[in-house]
Amino acid sequence: MKYSDIKRSALANFQRGNKLVPYIEGKPGGGKSSLAREIVLELGIKPERITEFNPSLRDPVDIMGVPRTDADCAKWIPMPEFYRIRDDGTDEPCALIIEEMSDAAVPMQNPLCRVVLDRMAGELKLHPKLHIIATGNRTEDKSGATRLTTKLGNRMQTLQFDENLDDWCNWALDNNIAVEMIQFLRFKPALLSDFDPNRFANPTPRAWERVNLIPSSLDSALFFDNVAGEVGEGAAAEYTGFKRIFENLPDIDGILMNPTKAAMPEDPAVLYALTGALAHRVSKDNFDRAVEYLLRMPADFQVMCIFDAQKLKPEIRNTKAFVAWSVKNANVLL
Repeated sequence: MKYSDIKRSALANFQRGNKLVPYIEGKPGGGKSSLAREIVLELGIKPERITEFNPSLRDPVDIMGVPRTDADCAKWIPMPEFYRIRDDGTDEPCALIIEEMSDAAVPMQNPLCRVVLDRMAGELKLHPKLHIIATGNRTEDKSGATRLTTKLGNRMQTLQFDENLDDWCNWALDNNIAVEMIQFLRFKPALLSDFDPNRFANPTPRAWERVNLIPSSLDSALFFDNVAGEVGEGAAAEYTGFKRIFENLPDIDGILMNPTKAAMPEDPAVLYALTGALAHRVSKDNFDRAVEYLLRMPADFQVMCIFDAQKLKPEIRNTKAFVAWSVKNANVLL
């Protein structure tokens, strides 16, 4: 299932109650943790009422609580993470995100069974409006994941996470990811997530997000080495090659000044780069000229450019040029 489908399913299920527990399983670096956090935030749960718990870094006693023996019998003092989501008598919902559940050893999975099904952490009763989401990696990806016990797996709703380019591009446009990276991955979609457990560095959504942080001011050889350290040499070679194309595009201002006569490239790689650059440059004042130029392109490049442009600059939707283009292309519009 893709990012948006899992998100839509989880939110719909939570609208009917909090008993279902989605377990999001997929390849390392795909964005499972970000997805879980986004779902919880869309539920409107306050940050101070959200607990993230990584069982692979903890011991079973961290769920059971620490024993106290200053009374007639032992009492269990809960850890702060579970104390925050206890049944405190309020009506305010809370959330528990169990991170990397697949890395937990069996002794740790056993107490999690009660947390997931009975909403009990040892002797501590958890909040009746507690929403639980778990994430984990697949065993075949050699990330340290182990097989979940069948009794724990039977308490959850396993959702297989598959990376999706459209979902990633939507996220990237909202998170200041470089336009050349967005367009490169549209041109080479297989490189969004090409995970091979036998390679040390792999192109994944998480790795590309880190590539976005590498300064472009580095000289070309050093920039390549930095990118290769994140996504591997093959993907780095393709990305740096595309980046050079992007950096040598025709002047966008010149295109907008003379859209009917400006040169129109034929190379698909250049068209991908050019439509991305154009989408980031348009405004409500120049959008009519941008459309004049776009109309000379194949339809799929027009749609790509206008999709990004209206997401980045919503005000262009009120222009005559946008309305006219939308009517003409109603069959392919977003």
